Amino acid sequence: MKKILLIIIPLLLIIAVSIGAVIAYTSMGKSSTNPIKILRQSISNHDAEKFYKIVDVDAVLDSAAKEILTAQINSTVDALAYSTQNYMTAYENLKPNFVTAAKNYLDEYISTGKINFQEPLTPAQKFFKSSAVDSCTIKSFSKLKTEDGETHAKLEFLNERLNFYFEIDLTLEKVEKNSWRIVNATGFENYFNGYRRATRKSLEKLNAPIRDKISEIVQLKGFSAGIAEGDEYGFSQTLKMTIRADIKSDKPISRIVGNIIIEGKDDREGVTPFSMDMVGRENGVQDFDVVKTLNPFVREDVEVMRHGLRRDNLHIEVMQIDFADGTTLKEFDELPENN
Repeated sequence: MKKILLIIIPLLLIIAVSIGAVIAYTSMGKSSTNPIKILRQSISNHDAEKFYKIVDVDAVLDSAAKEILTAQINSTVDALAYSTQNYMTAYENLKPNFVTAAKNYLDEYISTGKINFQEPLTPAQKFFKSSAVDSCTIKSFSKLKTEDGETHAKLEFLNERLNFYFEIDLTLEKVEKNSWRIVNATGFENYFNGYRRATRKSLEKLNAPIRDKISEIVQLKGFSAGIAEGDEYGFSQTLKMTIRADIKSDKPISRIVGNIIIEGKDDREGVTPFSMDMVGRENGVQDFDVVKTLNPFVREDVEVMRHGLRRDNLHIEVMQIDFADGTTLKEFDELPENN
């Protein structure tokens, strides 16, 4: 599994969310406790103490870590090797560095007004560049809305460079008259999924000739799927699939790699890789059994566990063929640096 620490997204979104949120609340008055005045002063004066009074960064980072790392882990862990325990182990291993690094960068930004990224770039910094998080602008915001004792507001962002929208939901608490504190923010997975969709569109053209070659060798004929019980504690369920494919290769294949995609609401996707062992198999039509643990931390998987599997929402794609001679036919999974 590629341990990509996506620290830049929550860092800059925290800043953008905080600034955008207070812009929406100019009706709260013009006293010295108005959050727009305090936040602007804290950033312009590089006053971290005031900034942290307005934003509960620990809570926001906790939400960001859960949403982003869950989406990232779910999209990179082989379905055959996946388990709830594997997920929890991976998450707990990634989260401390994720949170620590984000806090350090945030402190640097508030103290100096900028962040210095030294070459060579880390995977997170490369992600920052490719996802164009610095091009995100606030397009609209909702009014404060209180339900069941909680006050919320929604912000809509546009990633102008990659041309996708995403929404962040803020939770606020009133500290005193005309004084509010941002105590949580959710929707960070919307950014990850938006970036993934935008990247996929760019990769479509690049991968078209490779996909044609793959489809000539592995012709998917269909699949069947059913849901069974998962771990012994009842937290997860298992999606058992049989994929039928016609293999037509002029040299022996050792492995076929692809993705199981579950489409959710609002263009959300749950993506889990799978692999099929081809050692000892010949050409021709044959069936492959693939098992995917439905992740209780991923909304698309939870919807399947609660409401059952809709065949139209389940898709299979083959992205890589490993040959016995050591060569590989593989789609690009990220855009080249010079693209």
